[in-house]
Parts: sequence; structure tokens; C-alpha cells
Amino acid sequence: MSSKKVREEGFSKDADKLVRRLSLVALLLSRRGQPVSVAQIRRSVEGYPTMTEEAFKRRFYEDRVELAGLGIQIASEADTQAGAGETYALPASAYYLPPVQLTPDELAALAACLAVLEDRFAYSQPLRLALLSLAQGRPELLADADAAPLTVVPETGPGAAVLPKLQAAIAERKTVTFAYYAISRDEELERTVDPYGLQLVAGEWYLIGWCHLRRARRTFRLSRIRSRVTHATRAPHDFPAPEGFDLGAYRDRPAWQLAEPRGTARIRVTPGMAWWVEAHWSHCGTVVVQDDGGIVYETPYADARPLLSWLLGLADAAELLWPAELREQLAVRLRRLDTLVDEPLPALSALPPAGSSGAVGGRRRRRSADDWRVEVDRFTRLATLTTYLLQSCADDEALLEVADIRAALGVTSEDLRADVRLLNLVNFGADGALLYAEFEGRTKLRVSCDLAGPAFVRPARLSPLQADTLLLAIELVGGQLPTASGAALASAAVKLRGAREGTTPTLASGDLLLPADEVLDAVNTAIVERRLLEIEYWTEGTERMTTRTVEPYLLVHSRGEWYYVCWCRTAGGTRVFRVATTKRAELRGETFEPRPDVELDLYRREGIPASGSYAPKTATVWYGPLVHRWIAERQPVRALEDGSCLAQQPYVDEHWLTRYLLRFSGQARLLAPPEALADLRATVRRLVTLYEP
Repeated sequence: MSSKKVREEGFSKDADKLVRRLSLVALLLSRRGQPVSVAQIRRSVEGYPTMTEEAFKRRFYEDRVELAGLGIQIASEADTQAGAGETYALPASAYYLPPVQLTPDELAALAACLAVLEDRFAYSQPLRLALLSLAQGRPELLADADAAPLTVVPETGPGAAVLPKLQAAIAERKTVTFAYYAISRDEELERTVDPYGLQLVAGEWYLIGWCHLRRARRTFRLSRIRSRVTHATRAPHDFPAPEGFDLGAYRDRPAWQLAEPRGTARIRVTPGMAWWVEAHWSHCGTVVVQDDGGIVYETPYADARPLLSWLLGLADAAELLWPAELREQLAVRLRRLDTLVDEPLPALSALPPAGSSGAVGGRRRRRSADDWRVEVDRFTRLATLTTYLLQSCADDEALLEVADIRAALGVTSEDLRADVRLLNLVNFGADGALLYAEFEGRTKLRVSCDLAGPAFVRPARLSPLQADTLLLAIELVGGQLPTASGAALASAAVKLRGAREGTTPTLASGDLLLPADEVLDAVNTAIVERRLLEIEYWTEGTERMTTRTVEPYLLVHSRGEWYYVCWCRTAGGTRVFRVATTKRAELRGETFEPRPDVELDLYRREGIPASGSYAPKTATVWYGPLVHRWIAERQPVRALEDGSCLAQQPYVDEHWLTRYLLRFSGQARLLAPPEALADLRATVRRLVTLYEP
């Protein structure tokens, strides 16, 4: 079979680059690490022979740089035989996947991650291809993963639509431009940004990068991008890799610690709430336990406003002791709120009907079926496909099912046909080609291994995107796969971080509240072993602590928090509990039989419903101009002429509603119902008395 292929029409310049780079890698790998001269590279690699000397030098340099960006480092050294120039080599260790030495349990746990996340995760394709490489091209190891009693809803809203473009720009170090709605200023401006990394927090994606307009590092919420994301230039790269950038530094930080601290606040917390503050906020401050069971909590702060809002949300359960100027600011806010509570109510006929909406900052875009998915770079996809096809050629030829190939790699029929056409063109001169593949009808693909094929039978090393995606998937699942080998996921993460060889991650996730490991462990064990669980549960906003006996069925990670779905024997029905508000979870010796009437499908698909889906009561709330835009971003409102708005707030308990409204520091006024207004008024009066000199 001739190794030279006739170039087909319809290939883009990008396809030419891919053929050239695959041919270059094939040539160097076939030499088993031995150096190859520049002259031989130019003579043998597909595409180089037709170039001028200057064009060859430029393209050869670009190809090496792009491959290095994928983790494939081509080594160079002086050409001692020619006396001038350099020779190039690709050692096996620079291309092949390093032995991660995953145990069967660890691989099964990673496969379970894919089962949990696929089709709802923007990075499903790079996750699947990475796992296929780790499974050494054996997709059956991934397909056999059990459906875990766990679901994750990792992204919501329109922000995911621009993920593919931004992810590619981060990988290629391309400066991007887009129109961005700055909600604090209520203005839309064109931004030019060097993108450094992406973070998923509470179901929302955020971009972290250098803003050319502000001349500083900034964070952008993707749902507030109001235009297409475009490249600022046509250059291959626009900025160097950021020095000292650590995406991990942006994780699990409270809103009052997003910049350099300018002071430290000291807060007394009552015994009833001390456990909650210590469990979820001790990582960003220090805790001193008091004799009465309460604590004194000290936390550095950069921005006083979110710190005071958090404090007000704790109501009577916390008192700001120091510094004096912050205590005075808090007293001023409380006096303003006290005045608002007593002002005459407007006529109820002027209130908006439930569900009316006022759009703020532009229309929110609905994501389509495909525009939110991040694809792996095509070189990695082609290399993985090559390995998969060649591993299937037992006697240098195989007849494969197209459906099996598509399922293993997670590609469309159109992508598979385009990739096969391109692979048929990869060759390196007279030495041979990778493979030749031909479709037989719509359901079969006949594959023949060529001379360079054996060099690609072993899987390629993970690209930075694949490594980041694996670790992001583990972060989203939280190491909490409730299986008999649930701990295997955490140990797999340790091995994968070691295989990344110190590269800087560009993807991360962060929970709203850090989960309590001992509670999650107890819930996991109870789910796996079908054991009853006794929990001590705090109902948010009421300060009521109840002891319940529950049958746990499913763990849910939704909007940045962990929940567990149970049949509550105490309440006599299905209930959902937050890990963050579970003070204690203790395994009982008694087991239970699963109840057929416990419905889990809705939770698997959509996570935990928003409060409006199950709250039996509704309050009418006025929001001031300073917070109007934030409220309108997440729920329907009726905009008023002075810049304020009216909204309907679902709630379950008056005490919860009071704490929720206190957080707005006088920019939220409760109008109805009267019983909720009475609870708010009484709480505000107590706080005003507490903070008066």
C-alpha cells in the first residue's frame, strides 16, 4: 500500500497543520528517540517539502511550540555530524502517557465520575478521552461503571455558552474581547482580557484574567458577558504564561476576603451557632472557644460591606465586638432599617403581579444543545482516535462498528468521518503512514495498520486540558462517590496531580460552604450499606435543632452545596437535608429496605429545586436601587421609577425570611405579610439595642 495520499478537497489550513504535526510526531516516534536532522525532517514530514526555506523555519518553530503547549516537548541538540544546525528527537517519555498505576478501584471511581457528569458537564469530551487513555484504550472498563447514588448539577445559566471560546483562549494564551455588564456600576463596557483560568462556584462560571481596561487582575462572571467572545489579534499567542498565578488562591474565599486585607474583625458567636461558624468559616479566620460554649471568631477583611451583610444574616446569634468603626457602620445600617420598618406601607394595589419581570443589563441568553460544550483540542482527539483504532487491529486489520467508536470517544458521526479522512493523509515521506481507514456503508469502518502505526498504539500523555478536567471532575464529585471504594477517588486524584508534573491548573471549582467530612462519610456509608442514620439538624433561620432518624438514598451536589435525599421517619415523608446545616450524623446498626415510592429521578436531573418550588409562603419585598440589579439577575421583579424594585420572595419560615432580609442592610423592606413583618421588626429592635452606645 502506498504511503502517499492524494490530498482531498475541503480541508482547511487548520487541517493542514494537524496533518503536519501528526506527521512530525510520527517521524520522531518511529526513530525511537534517536535524533533526526533538520534536512530529514524537511524532506520527510507531510507539508514541509513544498515550503520555502523561510516558511519552513517559521512553520517548524510554530509546530514545536504548539506541541509543547499540549505537553509534547521535542528535544533539540547541536548537530555534531553536520557541524551546524540542530537535530531533534522525541523521547518516548515526552509523548506516551506516564504510568499512573491506577488500581481497578480507582479507575472504576473515575469511570463513575464520568457516569455522574456526562451530558450535563461542559467538559464531558475531554473527560471521556482522558479516561479512555487511562484505561489504555479499553472503553469497556468505563462502560461497566455502576450508576452511583450521587448526582452533580455543575453548571446553570447562560454563562456556559462562552466556555469553549474562553477555554481555547486560555490554552493558546490569546487575548479576548467582549462586552461585559458591570453590575455594580450598571454599565456595559468593552473589555479586553488576558484569560488565565476558569472557576465554577455555586453553578456559575467565572473567568479570572488581566483586564486591560482596569490594568489589574479581575474576575468576570460569564453570565454577564453580553456579546460574542472574539480574539483581539491574529497572532498565535498574545501574552506569556502568567507568572505566580495560582488558581487555588481564589478557592473557598468569602466575599470579604477577595482582595488584600485592610483590617481584622472580632465577632462573638452564641453557643447555638458556634458549631456552624466553626465548621464552615474557620478556614478563613481563627476561633477561640469560650466557657459558655460560644466562640470568638476573628477574620481578616478587605471589604466591610459583605462582612457586615454576613453578620446581619446571623441576627442575634453574633455580635461584632471590634473594630469600633465597623461596629458604628453596623449600628447606622440597623437604625436605617428600624426607620424603614415603621414607615407607612404603600397601597397593595400598586404591587406587581407574581412572575412579572424587569430585565436588567441585557437579555439572558438561553444555551443551545451544543454551544456550551468544551471540546478537547483536535490534535489530542486525533491522537486518541489513532491509538483506539490501532489497538483494535489484531492482525494489522480490523472491521469495527462505527457506533462503538463513537460511544468510546464521545464524537459525532460527522466528526468521526472528518477525523478519519484527515488521518488517512498523515505520512512521513517514503517511510510510511499511520493507518488507512475506510467506511463500509454507514455502520462499519475497516482499518489497516501502516508502518508508523505501532508507534501510536500506546496512548499519548494527557494534555493540560485533560489533566485539569479530570481534577475538576474529582472536585465536583468531591471525593464523595458513595460506593464501597469511595476513597479510591481521592487516592486517584493524588496520583493524577503527580502525573501533571507541576503544570499550573486553569480549572477549579469551589463550594459555597465547605462540606463536613464526617457528615459526608456517615451519609455515604448509610447509602451504601442501607443503614439508618440519626442526624442532629439545624433548620436555617429558626435556630431550632431537631433530632431525626432518616433513610438516606441519594447525595446531590447542586449550586455549590451538598444535600442528601432521605425518607425521614420522624416526619413520615421524603425530605432533603443540607450537609452544611447537619451538626451531627451518626450511623445506626439497623438497616432498611429501599422504599419504591421515594422518587429520585427529578433530583438526578435537576438537583435540588429552588426555594420557590417548595416554599408554601410568599413575601412581598421592596429592594432599593443599590441592590435592584442583583435581585433582577436571579428572579422576576417589577422595576420602579426611582431605581428600586418589587419582588415576590418564597419562604418557609419567618425567622429565615428575617435573616435573609437583614443581609441587605436596609436595602430590602418587607411589605407583606404582617406576621413576617412583626418578626422582622422585633429582631431589628433587639439588634438596635445591642449596638447602641
